[in-house]
This record gives sequence, structure tokens and C-alpha cells, in this order.
Amino acid sequence: MSIADECPSDAAGAVRPAVRLIFPPWAVAIIAAVIVLPWLAIGFLLAPGSKVLRNSKYSEARGSGDQAAASPGAAATIPGTVSVSDAAPTEPPQVWVAGKKGPWGQIESMLFAIDVPDESVAVVTPPANEPPIRWNFPGYSKEKVLATLRAAGMPEDEVKRLDGSGKWSSDAGLTAVEPGDKLILDLTAEVRAKLYSSLVAFPQNAGQIDPVYFRSGDVDWRLQDSGLAPASIALLKRLLYPQGKDALLFADLQPALRSLPSDAEQRRFMKVIARKRAVMARLRVGPETDVEELAQYWGLGGRRKDIAPFLDGLHRVEKGCTISLVQLLPSFARDRLYRYPAAADDKGIPQDCFWSAFNFFNESLDNNAEDTHSLAGLNKGYYRLSAPTQLGDMLILTTHDGVPVHAAVFLADDIYFTKNGVSSNQPWILTRLADVLEYYNVQHPGSTLNTYYFRRKGI
Repeated sequence: MSIADECPSDAAGAVRPAVRLIFPPWAVAIIAAVIVLPWLAIGFLLAPGSKVLRNSKYSEARGSGDQAAASPGAAATIPGTVSVSDAAPTEPPQVWVAGKKGPWGQIESMLFAIDVPDESVAVVTPPANEPPIRWNFPGYSKEKVLATLRAAGMPEDEVKRLDGSGKWSSDAGLTAVEPGDKLILDLTAEVRAKLYSSLVAFPQNAGQIDPVYFRSGDVDWRLQDSGLAPASIALLKRLLYPQGKDALLFADLQPALRSLPSDAEQRRFMKVIARKRAVMARLRVGPETDVEELAQYWGLGGRRKDIAPFLDGLHRVEKGCTISLVQLLPSFARDRLYRYPAAADDKGIPQDCFWSAFNFFNESLDNNAEDTHSLAGLNKGYYRLSAPTQLGDMLILTTHDGVPVHAAVFLADDIYFTKNGVSSNQPWILTRLADVLEYYNVQHPGSTLNTYYFRRKGI
């Protein structure tokens, strides 16, 4: 067998003789083995499911810790916990999904998780110095409290121990008990769900029971790359309790933090609890796109002159392209999206969902507290809609008796701009309507929320 290298003709047109390298068959076999076998070996090691890759250091969860980090699914199922899959992950697929076309164009969106800044998760007050948890029962006698605990399913030996050695107080018709961290951490998910549904009905327990919301299928996704030790992951899963069909709640931050081995692990735990589900969205622009329609839609509020040249330039890209919706929003939203409020931004103004919704189109901020926390502002400058169809239309959620609990701004398709609460640990995000409704229904159990839409006059 021969391997030949045929040389091209030179400048004068003469053809140089071909150089031929002649190898015997056994030499060809050796050369092939040397070239091919290493690539086959690498392919085997990197193949999905390879035990070599699965056991290598590259398959370990990222992040340093006081204990070795593991994948979220590594924790074993523990009796009395909510069932969280330890097999295949059930997180939302990290893929772009095309939405419904409209005057806004073709929107593509993808779910992702956004973390609170490292500077915001330091444990300012050590958990050991926090006051113990108190369960407050206004209008209850001690006997009625004990009956409530039994009705929730608390084991009789725990009820008797709390009756005999628990720290009780009674003042102005309010009976309270300090159950202690061990009893709290040992509650089963079923008991925790029943008991806490009673406790959250009393405003005196708001400081002790302020639940964080998880979707039942998102737990492992929320824990992804958290750096938490396996024991900490198991602790979090054990403390989750169900509410409704798909919601899982976590409400025992201080007892959980006090049980963790170090400040660093406490900060990692707090960071993963504060992790938020959000939407990334982009607009697809191609040669077939109606640029003028897009410019009219996204340039609302006197911004067409800023939007049109940009979109027209993208329209000329031969194979089309995508642009983040961030680039098409008014400056208020563009400057804040996916950002957490800094302390210097506050100036005593509650930067919540209402403030954010009312200022969506504003160049100069309107900090009128009354208008941004009630329907009064809507009566002055807005009118009712049956459904949102235009950039900037406002969604208002109210309780059955008309008290507003949330506001969000419609962008396009099923995408909304909002901020869930006044906390500095809540970022401005994009979200979907189903997520908005689900989140606030969890926050107001037993209350039917009403949905209203408004449009700003003159826009």
C-alpha cells in the first residue's frame, strides 16, 4: 500500500516528480492503531453515563465548602420529608421557547435562576444571637394550644414534653410557647403544613413564619451549583412542607442556620434560599420582520426615534439575529432589570412592585406613596382594560375585598416586568403570568385573588 503526495506544477508549468512513500501492511496497521486508539479511549471516557467521568473530580458540584459539596440529588430520602426526586433532575429545561407572535414580534424566552449578590447574604446577626422562635396563639388558653398541636398530628410524647418543660407565657390574652429548635427541626412535613397553616393566620407570627416558596419540581434546580454540603441539602429538603397542589414552603430559616456548622455554610444556605426564578427574553429580528410595526410597539412613550434605527439595522442582518428585551425597555426598567436595589437607592422610598409599575414609563421618579400602594393612582391616570395588549399595560392583583397585593407591567406575549416585594433581596425580574398568580396565591392562602388590567392615559 502507498501513501502519495502529488505536488502541483511550478510556475514554469513543469511538473515535479511525485514523492511516494511505500509502507508494508504491518506498518500501516501500527500507524492506524497509534492514531485511532487514543481517540476511541477519550470518546469512551467522555461518553454520557461513563463511570470514569462520573467518578472523576470534574463531576463534583462546584463551590468550596467546609464539607465536600455534592449534587442536589445526592441526599437520601428521609422519613417525614416531602418527596423530592433524587434521580433525574426535574428542573425546567434550559432552552429558548418561542412564544405567540403579535405586534411585539416573535419573542423567545428561557427560565433561569438569579442569585442575590454575595455582599447581601452575610449573616449580619449570628443565628446564635437571634431570639428563639415563639409560636403565638392570641385568644387561646394553654389547653387549647396543646389541643391544636395534637390536631396537627404532633406526637403525643412531644406534646407532653412541651407541656411540661416548654417555655410558656401568657399576656393580654395571648398564649405563646417557645418550642425549641430541636422540636421545630424534627417536625414531619405533614405536621409542619397543618400547624403552620394555623400559625400564619395570626399576624403575631409573621416574623417567625415568613415562608419561601419553591415549586415542587424546581427544588433540585434551585439547589444547582449551590456549594452546600450534602447534610445541608438534606436539612433543607426535610424542612420543606406542602401547600396546595404544587407549592413547597420553607419557613424555618433561623433554626436551620443555627444547626449548620460554620458561617460560610450559613451564607451559602441563605444564598440558595434567596435564589429567584426569572425569565430571560429576547426578540427575533429577520429579513422578513415588519420593522415599522416593531418600532411602533416597542417605541411607545415617545421612544420610537430611539428604537427604529436600531431595529432597522438588525433587520439588515442577512440571516437574522436576536436582541434582549432589556434593550427595548424604557430607561426605568432597563436600568433595573435583573438588579437588586442598593441601600443608597432607597432614600426611604418603598421600592416595591407598585412603585416599580407606576414608574415604568417615567424619566423622573414619582415617589407618591399613596398612589403607589393603592388604586387611588389608577383612578387618576389610568383606565380599565379587559386584557393587556400594549407595552406598559398594568396588572393589579387584589384580595376579594379589593386590597391590592401586587402590580406587574405587561411587556409582550406572556412576559411581565415586576419586583416581588420591597425587600432588597428581591430583584427586578421578568416573569410569566402563571408564575405571578401562583406566587401570590401561595402568599395569600385561602383568599381568592382578583385580576385587573389598566392602561396609562396618554400613552
